[in-house]
Amino acid sequence: MTEREAAETSSHDGNWHVLIAGLSRPEAALALGPGLTLIPLESGLSVFDLAAAGAVGFREWALLEPVSHACTCEIKTAKEFGAAPGYDTLNRAWLASSLLVLRGFGRHLAVACSAYSWNVIAGHQKRTAHVSEEQLQNKGIDSAIGTPSRSLPPFEGNLLDFHVQLLVDRNARTDSVSSDDAAWLYDHFETFNRLASESEAFRLSLEAAIDWRYAKEPRLAIGRIWSGIEAIFGITSELVYRISGLSASLLEPRGQPRKARFQAVKKLYGIRSKAVHGEALPQEQLVSAMNDSYRLLRELLLITIEKGHVLGADDFDDALFG
Repeated sequence: MTEREAAETSSHDGNWHVLIAGLSRPEAALALGPGLTLIPLESGLSVFDLAAAGAVGFREWALLEPVSHACTCEIKTAKEFGAAPGYDTLNRAWLASSLLVLRGFGRHLAVACSAYSWNVIAGHQKRTAHVSEEQLQNKGIDSAIGTPSRSLPPFEGNLLDFHVQLLVDRNARTDSVSSDDAAWLYDHFETFNRLASESEAFRLSLEAAIDWRYAKEPRLAIGRIWSGIEAIFGITSELVYRISGLSASLLEPRGQPRKARFQAVKKLYGIRSKAVHGEALPQEQLVSAMNDSYRLLRELLLITIEKGHVLGADDFDDALFG
């Protein structure tokens, strides 16, 4: 039975297929975590394919037309792995997408979800062009128009993180997700899932690391990123010195590298304060501060994942004095 035939003959089995825009097409399917697979689209996704999905229930299909050319793959997330403690089936795909962002793939978006594979939709019109001609010849024009045989299965799904503008880290990767990237995601996914589901502070920091990209301009993005940095440390007073000192201690060895990082973070926080309070700053300075602030937040999240627990006083003391 083909994938399309399976989709036509079965109801939604609880699995979800999340359409990804902005990643280079992977050469083959890659396991990103338990029950999570990055799957390349076999054909391009055309506006006619989207319209065919619209005819069977995807009401928002036209909104995806501007990014359809950038849709190269999907994340399949399996129902049996979406269990407590942790995120549900669909949100596990969001976690996998977030880990890809932290891995450096900051140019992509998870734009829509479907109950069956986007490979059923992508290339559908081209694959089934002969069906309409055969139906027209064999059953007449009324049948071809009224009950077309080439229709897709009923669509269950919706838009997800669809945005027409995206701020991007200057160092964001443009290569394809490799087997090494997939192995890193797989090895860290369950820790990531646990941290995100159990710690509100970690979840707030993670959300800041993802959704700063949707800000309208760098000034707003800087404020959002720093809300994530502050959430990691849980600091409400003496922000400048403590965040600068702790960040440098966690991320750099003793000596000049740590002192240089301390000064760099301290300078970043100064620009952050000017940005969020509306002081005039050159656009290039704002963009640079946005990129550097994001990289700091990304590094802090990655070290949290590597340690396997939310950073606390013992971690800070060890970094400062150990």
